[in-house]
Amino acid sequence: MSIFTFLHIYYAVFALLFGIVLGSFLNVVISRLPAGRTISKGRSNCMTCGHTLAAKDLVPLFSWLFLKGKCRYCGAPIASRYAKIESLTGVVFLLTALSTIDAIACVVIHESFFILYMIVMCTVVPAMMIYYDTFKGFIHLAGISVVLSAVAYVIMYLFPSQGNMAVAAARFIGVVAAFPLLTLLLLKISGKKYGMDDFYMDLTFAGASTFEYVLCPKGRSFFVFIFPVAYCIVRAVCKGKKQDKYAGIIYFGIMIAALCITAVYRFLY
Repeated sequence: MSIFTFLHIYYAVFALLFGIVLGSFLNVVISRLPAGRTISKGRSNCMTCGHTLAAKDLVPLFSWLFLKGKCRYCGAPIASRYAKIESLTGVVFLLTALSTIDAIACVVIHESFFILYMIVMCTVVPAMMIYYDTFKGFIHLAGISVVLSAVAYVIMYLFPSQGNMAVAAARFIGVVAAFPLLTLLLLKISGKKYGMDDFYMDLTFAGASTFEYVLCPKGRSFFVFIFPVAYCIVRAVCKGKKQDKYAGIIYFGIMIAALCITAVYRFLY
């Protein structure tokens, strides 16, 4: 096994495990943020008996599997969504690692871009699930997503400039603006309401969708404009119906599909 093969495997496995760990933290964000509770303090406890959970009860994914989805102290069932979110986050990290496998050869730029994308995706997952539970959007998540995606864009597309910087900046702004504007337009045409919660969720997904290098088979392409179009259609179709809470989840699935396509493309070509 060559050193590069070993590094590729290490890179993918590390991304998977790191994603699972962060998925556990995102479960805390999803449960506490809508309730106005701090996410930086306070121990986790059983939602049924209130017992404070020990470290052995909080090993991401594996504790849920070993305990067979039940509380160690009272035997009450633990919702499978916790394990699903941890697994899903791990899969997203793994797919992103596979689609940016050449980051090993250019650590400073590609690895920074990869890390920023992972952080932004860590705003998308709670935004998606919070909207599913409460139909609320949060300016904190939207702000982090847009600001960090802008930083990533500067690192990847503007700093090592290989073209017109004004065109690159305009493309980024165009993609971010297209999410709320197209959604607003379609909702107005169909006579549906558009509120601030919608705006915050739109911007959260917009930031994550600007990462052309990760989501598109070929970077610096206009494939990235497919995402706001797909997003606004999903939002307009679901809005005002019982499927509305699934809008974020559906679009998240589209992003996962894009990651898979990019990973396969990079592997084959």
